[in-house]
Amino acid sequence: MLALRNLSWSGTAKAMCLMSGVCKAASTIGAVGRGAKPLDAEMLDGFASTLGVPVAVLAELTDIRPSAERRELTPEVVETAALVWEIRHLTRDQEGMLTEYAEVLGRK
Repeated sequence: MLALRNLSWSGTAKAMCLMSGVCKAASTIGAVGRGAKPLDAEMLDGFASTLGVPVAVLAELTDIRPSAERRELTPEVVETAALVWEIRHLTRDQEGMLTEYAEVLGRK
């Protein structure tokens, strides 16, 4: 699911930290992705936010029990996840131009 969004382990770690507050190293994300480290409730929350998918859906798909502290996806997180999905076809140059434009908008 992450690869379909052109997210590398490092990109996933950055996006997950910004979108969900679950901050893990890229190597940890990779270990979970390869099956070398088990998926836990905290990571399930992080992946749900990054993918813009309700935690309950991922919990059902993975058979991992979600954390007791239920985190609902905010509209901002859902919109950011949708943006990640939409820009997946951009070239590296186009992505760079979009990033520059977003930075300019952020300064205004």
